[in-house]
Amino acid sequence: MNDFTEKLSFALQEMYNRAAVCDAGLLTPVAIDRGLTLLRNLDYPAPLLDLFPQASYERAFPLANPLTKIAAIAPTTILDLGCGTALDIFFCAHLLLDIEHLTGIDASAGLLNEGRKRLESFPAQAGKINLIESDLNFLDSLNLASFDLILMNGSFNLIYDKVSFLQTLSELLAANGTILIYDFLLTESLPPGFADEIDNWLWNIGGALDENELNEAISNAGFKLISIKELERIDPVARCEILIGKK
Repeated sequence: MNDFTEKLSFALQEMYNRAAVCDAGLLTPVAIDRGLTLLRNLDYPAPLLDLFPQASYERAFPLANPLTKIAAIAPTTILDLGCGTALDIFFCAHLLLDIEHLTGIDASAGLLNEGRKRLESFPAQAGKINLIESDLNFLDSLNLASFDLILMNGSFNLIYDKVSFLQTLSELLAANGTILIYDFLLTESLPPGFADEIDNWLWNIGGALDENELNEAISNAGFKLISIKELERIDPVARCEILIGKK
């Protein structure tokens, strides 16, 4: 881990641990949707949102609603990287009848504790779910099994060395598995020096790639790009759904 990666990891862990104990949730000073409002705007199903108290969603900040795509892929095992409070994991446990195991990994102990509290209320799902505290840069030290689906809902752009990271994921993805990423892609160049500032990475912009850079990183890591679907354009980025598979 180089110096920038180490500083970025520390800043992310500090920010999300702080968010876990802030009653108003993440991004309170910023005039954008968050929590339950965001989840509704992203079309998370109302019956699922009714499973938990409204206040429990204040710390939810997904980039997109992955549930329809995940249901279409129909995995039996899921690895959610940067799972936060593990909402997507709980929703998948309720939605997917054939799901066997779900693992969520996040560096924030505070956010994971929120997820573990939910496990106590849903013992039928708890047996399928494993939540692990770890920096995503150290996945190779966790002795994980392989998974049908690896989900990154807003965490891919927080990884500094994306090629090395993807190479690690190749060991964790089943032969016919899929990596499903929701994050920003660049639609135009960022200002000089923008990506050198840690703060610009914290909101997924500093670490964003353009489509050509993404294709190169995917290929260099031994994967193939299946598809990119633009969900929303907010120049200089577009919020996208990205599907990746093994060559």
